[in-house]
Amino acid sequence: MPEQRKRQAVIEALLAPLGRVSQQCDGQFPLYRLASDTPWKLSRRGSWLGGFWAALWWRRAGLSGQATDLAEAQAWSERLHGQLAEPSLNRSFVFWYGAGLAARHPDGAQARQLAERAAAALAADFDPGLGGWWLGTGLGAGEPGAATLDVDALAPTLALLHSSPVASHADLARRHLQRCLHSLAEPSGAWAAQAVRHADGHWQRSAPGHWARGQAWAMLGLAEAVGRYGGEYAEAAARACEYWTQRWGAQAAAGRLRANEADPCAIAIASLALLRLWQCLPGRNAWCELACRQIGGLLSPEVKRGRFVGHSYRIGPQQTHLVETPCATFFLIEALRAQGQVLAGDGGVAGW
Repeated sequence: MPEQRKRQAVIEALLAPLGRVSQQCDGQFPLYRLASDTPWKLSRRGSWLGGFWAALWWRRAGLSGQATDLAEAQAWSERLHGQLAEPSLNRSFVFWYGAGLAARHPDGAQARQLAERAAAALAADFDPGLGGWWLGTGLGAGEPGAATLDVDALAPTLALLHSSPVASHADLARRHLQRCLHSLAEPSGAWAAQAVRHADGHWQRSAPGHWARGQAWAMLGLAEAVGRYGGEYAEAAARACEYWTQRWGAQAAAGRLRANEADPCAIAIASLALLRLWQCLPGRNAWCELACRQIGGLLSPEVKRGRFVGHSYRIGPQQTHLVETPCATFFLIEALRAQGQVLAGDGGVAGW
């Protein structure tokens, strides 16, 4: 079987269970599942993962062309409305992936309107004193989130605000990017996942380059920045990618990383970022090659059967497990799509 067809077969396998899972959800969003013979943990509003569930349905609708899949995708996007006022920057995850991407679909007009409303709601929470957005107290962050700068949602924040018809929203997004670069990035290319401003005004950062998924989120954000703003952010992106390569890349490509070092979800996100950056920054062939090897290392027999247990996820106060989530599945699919487009010479990386 040609390599492109193999990739497509994996994507189809990962999307195939959506109908069965949806029937089990009774209108609620699936958050995670521990094992294939256990039920999904459900959420009425979807937390920060709900947008990825809607996004999977949009990808399935785009692939199948079936009216029933499109109706499901539209219905799941509509259910995200309840998150519009949530005091959290992670609304960007919800509304970019759950509505912003869908706006590119020929039948995505309602999703486009929802994404525009979300961008306006997020813009209203911009803190001029910070020059960006705090993480916020919603979606489980609690009171510490009111004074926490967080890297995770950098990419969807840039994308969501740039999708807005209000020009000033894009300006806010770029200011947030600059704040993150100033406060979270090290000259080595390592990124801190968070920085907290204490009551006395001093900042305390998490250890830069310690959390693989945080580094991957930063890479994805920088890929978005380079794609939108050009070479001004190329050096920062290159440093972040080289740090990933040296710290995790070689072992990830060889399939030797343990989940407590870098979960498979982080590897998928980093691979997607590397492929996007490769298109924007000619000559970085090593990034493309590394991404392809990393993706290959993720394609276990279980994944090829349609189940990606790739997300190290906190399921309780003191409990973190490797679980199946819509987020991890989405990013593996996006990495596979980007790989196929790059190797085929198609300029639209991970686009519609």
